[in-house]
Parts: sequence; structure tokens; C-alpha cells
Amino acid sequence: MTTTRRHGIALAMLLAASTAAHAGVDCDGGRGGYRFQTSDGWFQSDKLKHFAVSAPFGALGAYLTRDTEHPVIYGTLIGTIPGLIKEGIDGTCRSSGFSYKDLAADIAGALSGALLTHWAISLSRDTRGHTVAISYRGRF
Repeated sequence: MTTTRRHGIALAMLLAASTAAHAGVDCDGGRGGYRFQTSDGWFQSDKLKHFAVSAPFGALGAYLTRDTEHPVIYGTLIGTIPGLIKEGIDGTCRSSGFSYKDLAADIAGALSGALLTHWAISLSRDTRGHTVAISYRGRF
């Protein structure tokens, strides 16, 4: 394994740990046991947050595994890890619980990020010389 790949994997793990640490895992009712949450809706505003947080992790995972046979699958798996960690922690909360709907939004976000990154990498490796770049210029 190359040094660059090791650094990328370490960065992804640190980002996942940071997300889990700052994900709002406060429990109003304390902790105890393990619960599943079934009362949340599919279209609540927190689903968009789950999607938005997982998309960059999926993109990072696809980028790190760009030279493998299945970068989209690996990127999606890597991008889902932070959401899975958060839902695991939420499962111990008495006032909330593990939400498979939140996890589905995490998977959709990670898949979207991985697909977009894979598309951009594939297009930039085109034999016709196409490149893809994102640029932002602004003064503050």
C-alpha cells in the first residue's frame, strides 16, 4: 500500500471519527439498552443533513479507491461508515434510537458522492484529453 493511500485512509478515518464525535449524540433521556426508531418520516429535514454529510465521504472513498476494480462500491461503503457509527450511537439513546431511514439517506449520499467522483475521474482520464475541474474565486 502506498504512502499516499495510507494517508488518505487515515484522513478518512479521522473525518469519520470527527463526524461521530460532533454529530449531536446528546440524549435527553440518558442511555441504556438498544432501540430502533420507527416513528421518523422519510422526508424530514434531517434526512437531507444525513445525505449532505455522507456525500463528501463517498466522494473521498471513491477517490482513494480510484485504481481498484469497484471504486463506486468501495466509496459508498467508506462514505456510509460515519452515518453507521452515528446511528449505532443513537441506538443507545432512550429518547431516540437507530433509524434505518437515516442510514438509507447516508447510503444515498455516499453513493451519489462516489458516483460523481468516479464520473469526474473517468472523464478526466479520457483519451480525448477532457479534464474536469472545480474552481471557486471570491474575495472576503
